[in-house]
This record gives sequence, structure tokens and C-alpha cells, in this order.
Amino acid sequence: MGADMGDKIYVVETISDGSEGFPYDEILSIGVCAVDLDAGDFESVYDAYIQVEPKYVGKPKLDYAEKQGLEVAQLYNGTPLELVAKDFRAIVKDKFVTSYDIRQEFTKYLTNDPWDITFESHIMPSISSRQPISLRCKYPEEEPEIIRKAYRRMFKNDPANVGRDRSALALAQMASQIAIELRSRGKY
Repeated sequence: MGADMGDKIYVVETISDGSEGFPYDEILSIGVCAVDLDAGDFESVYDAYIQVEPKYVGKPKLDYAEKQGLEVAQLYNGTPLELVAKDFRAIVKDKFVTSYDIRQEFTKYLTNDPWDITFESHIMPSISSRQPISLRCKYPEEEPEIIRKAYRRMFKNDPANVGRDRSALALAQMASQIAIELRSRGKY
């Protein structure tokens, strides 16, 4: 893997308000799990919605985010962007990080302000890079649905206990469980 055995990797998933990425679109929700691949378990370590007035986001962007799994009402009680970005950077500083498709999470958003973790974290290969072609994202913005598809295909009993949750944290939990399963098969 590149990390010392026993090191945790941090699986990051987000829900944004569009498919273009920075600077056109913004993250509205983020979830992070710490995964111990050798022990075969994960812990949810961060879950945040960005505080924003939905009417300022606009209906087309909110529709896009809802389709990805965002609960728009959560934005009213969210946390200011600057604080979420600061907390996120502190969690992943000097850590190994990944997501199901790093093009969506890191290339489009997390290596850009205000999230920029460039030179602060070690980005691992995408979890999907170890999956069959049918479970990879043709387009990065397909990531939420492809995660759900891969998770349903790999597990019949919902070992991450996400149920019907469609949040960014649920995506991180599913992606974490997929990474653990791939590790058990010697693929990640």
C-alpha cells in the first residue's frame, strides 16, 4: 500500500452542488472515515454540512446536490465553510487519504482553496482503481451512484450499517467498507 502496516487511511467523500468542480461548484457536505485496512475496520471521524442559505445556491445546483444525496434542510444548521475546511485539514494533516474516485474529491475540490491539502496529506490511489471496469466512474461526478452500486454488489448484508442514508458520511462509510473488502482479497 505504501503506508506502514497499521497506518490508517482516511476515506473522504463529499457532495457538491455541480459537476464542474472548483471554481464553478462547491462542496456542500463532507464525510471522513479512518480505516484500518489490516484490522478490517473503520471509524467515522468527521461529518459536516456547509452552512449556506439554500436560496443563494440556486435551484439547479440544489437539485444536483439532492440527486447526489444531500439533505438540503441540513444546510441551514451547517457549519461555516472556513471552519469545516480548517477542521478537515487538521484531521488529514500528514495522513494517507483517498476516496472512491480521487478525481471527483481531490482533483475537483480538495486540492483547491479553501480545502487545499496539497503538501499536507499523502493521496493514495482511488479505491475504484482496484475494481472491475463496471464499478469505476466513467465520469467523476458519477461517484455517489457508483459507490452505492459497488457496495450493493459486494455486500448483501450492509456491513457498514448505512441503511438508506445517502449522505457524504454514508458514502465514506460504504467506500471504507469496499476498501476493507478489497484489502481482504489482496487488491488494495
